[in-house]
Amino acid sequence: MGWQYIRNGNYFNEIKNWFSAATTLQTEVFMNEMEEPFLNVKQSLTNKIWVKPSNKEQRLATNLQQVSSLPYPLAVLLAQRQITADQIEMFLNPKIKDTLPKPSSFHDMDAAIEILSKAVSKKNKIAIFADYDVDGGTSSALLYNWLLHFGLKPSVYVPDRVKEGYGPNNEAMKSLAEDHDIIVCVDCGTLSFEPISIAKTEKCKVIVVDHHLASNELPIADAIINPNRADETSLYKYLCAAGVVFLLLVGLNTKLKKNGHQVPDLLFYLDLVALATIADVVPLVGLNRAYVKTGLRILQERYNVGLSALMDIANINGKIRVSDLGFSLGPRINAGGRLGNSKLAVDLLIERDISKAEMIAKTLNSLNDDRKLIEAEMLDKALDIIKSPKDDENLIWVAQEDWNPGLTGILASRLREKFGKPTIAIAIDQNGIGKGSGRSIPNLNLGLAVNQLSEEKLIAKGGGHAQAVGITFKKDKIKTAMERLSDILKDQKRLKKTPQKLNITSLISVNAITAELIEKIEEAGPFGAGAQPPIFVLANCRIKWLKVIANQHLRLVISDDSNSTIQSIFFRAMNDNVGNLLNQNQAERFHFAGNLEINDWSGRKTPNFIIKDVSLIT
Repeated sequence: MGWQYIRNGNYFNEIKNWFSAATTLQTEVFMNEMEEPFLNVKQSLTNKIWVKPSNKEQRLATNLQQVSSLPYPLAVLLAQRQITADQIEMFLNPKIKDTLPKPSSFHDMDAAIEILSKAVSKKNKIAIFADYDVDGGTSSALLYNWLLHFGLKPSVYVPDRVKEGYGPNNEAMKSLAEDHDIIVCVDCGTLSFEPISIAKTEKCKVIVVDHHLASNELPIADAIINPNRADETSLYKYLCAAGVVFLLLVGLNTKLKKNGHQVPDLLFYLDLVALATIADVVPLVGLNRAYVKTGLRILQERYNVGLSALMDIANINGKIRVSDLGFSLGPRINAGGRLGNSKLAVDLLIERDISKAEMIAKTLNSLNDDRKLIEAEMLDKALDIIKSPKDDENLIWVAQEDWNPGLTGILASRLREKFGKPTIAIAIDQNGIGKGSGRSIPNLNLGLAVNQLSEEKLIAKGGGHAQAVGITFKKDKIKTAMERLSDILKDQKRLKKTPQKLNITSLISVNAITAELIEKIEEAGPFGAGAQPPIFVLANCRIKWLKVIANQHLRLVISDDSNSTIQSIFFRAMNDNVGNLLNQNQAERFHFAGNLEINDWSGRKTPNFIIKDVSLIT
C-alpha cells in the first residue's frame, strides 16, 4: 500500500513509518553495484531512488578541479558527462564549425542542392509545405528567408490541424503542384506516399526535409533528406527538422558561392534553429548543443522582428535562457496551430514589419491564454476517466469526443508526467475519426511502436519519433489498436516496476548558492532533453513560507542548517499528493532535490531553486 493511502492517526508520522519499512524491504537489485543512494534516499515522495555520483565520477571531478578553476559542482557535472580535462574548453564553448558535418554526407542532400540551386538561377516557383508546430514553422521560415535573399518569394502552405491533420494530403499537394515547379516539405513528408505521387504526376519536383522515423520504403520524391531514413548511416539522427534544413542551406551556400553568388550569413539564422531544437525536445548533444548555444546569442540580439515582438509580449528581458524558448516562446508559437490558425507561426517568423509582427504576436499570446483554459478542462476530464492505472499497465490511453485535437500532445505530456508511463490522448471528431498524440518515457521508443501499428494496418496513419507520435484511426478501431500498442511496448522489455532513479550531482548549502555560481554552471548547458540540468540537494530543510499558485504550483521559501533562505518553486506539485503533504506539514524537515536558476526580473539577479523531488528524513 502506497503512502498516499495512509490517512489514519498521526498522518505525517505514519507516512514516515511506512517509508522506513518500504525502503528496508526494497532490495538492492534496483541499483547496480557501482551505485549508492544519496543521503540513503531509496524512495522519495515521487518514488525515486536518489543516486550519488560514482566513485569514478568523484575522482574525475577532483582531477578536473586540480587542472582548472572549475567550482566543485560544475566539476562533478562535467565528470557525470564523462568530460576529461582536455575536453573542458570544447565542451563549455562548442563551435558550429567543429561539430558541423558535411551536408553531402546525407542521402539525397546533393540532389536537393542541385534542384534548389538551379531554381535560384531559373527563378522557379517554389512552395513550402510545413508542419504546424514550432519545428515546422521555423523550418519553413529558414527556407523562406533564404530564398527571399535571392529574390524568390515562395508560397507557404501549412495544413489545418483539425481539418487536414498532419503532413501532406492529396488535395493540397495536387493544388500546389499545379501552380509550382518545386514543393519542399519540411518537418513532414517521409511517409506521404500518395500525396507525393500525386504531385509528381503533375511534373512537379518534390523535396522532403524531415527527421521523423521512416519505414523501409520511401515515397518517390526527388530527394528525401532525413537522418532517420532506414538506409541512413548518419550519426545525426538526433536533429530536428530545422537542424536538417540548416545543413541544406549550408550546402546550398557553398555551391552558390562557388558559382559567384552572394549568399546570406547563416549565422543569423541560428535563432530559429535553436528555438526549434528546444521546442521539439530533441537531445541537446553534439551539433544540437552548438546550435542552441550559438542560437541563444543570436536571439539575444533580436535580429528576427517576429521573435523580438513575441519576446516583448512574453515579458522576456535580460539574458535569454533555454526555459524562455521551451516555456514561453514555444507554446505561444504553437498556439496558432493548436487552435485553428496554423500559418500564424510562419507569418510571425518571416514578418519584417514591426507593427504587423506585434499584431501577430498579440494574437498568438491570446490564443495561448485560451489554450491554457481548454487544456485544464481536458486534463480534469482525462484524470476522471483514468483514475488510478494499474502498476502492470504498459500504456495509458484516453479518448474523448469533442476534445481539441490540437491539445492532445500537451495532455499526453501531462498524463505521462503524472503516471510515469507512455501515454496516448485521443480526440474523436463528429465523423468518428480519432486523432491522437503520444508521449513516451526514456528508453522506450514509441515511434517504432506506432510504425509497427501502421504496418499492421491497425491505424489509418501515424508516425513520429522515439518520444512523441501522432496517430489517426477510426473510433471503432481505437480499443484494438491501443491494446496492440500496449503489447508492442511490453515486447520492447523496457518497462520495469522498479522506482526511477534521480542522479544527484552534489549536496549544496543555501549560502553557497549565488548568481555567480549558477552562471558558471550554466556554461555546461544548454540543458534539456538528453542533457538534463544538474540536480542539487538541499538537505534537512524547513519551509519558512509557502503559497499555492494557480491551484497547482507551490512557491516556497526554504532554509537549511546554515539558516540562509532561498526562493523556491515546485511546478504542478498540487497535481499530486506531494504538494498536499508539504502544504499540510510545513513545520517538518525535508530533503529537497532540484535545479538552480537565476531570476533576473527587473535586472536584479536572484538565485532560485526549482524543486524536482522531495524526500522525508527517515
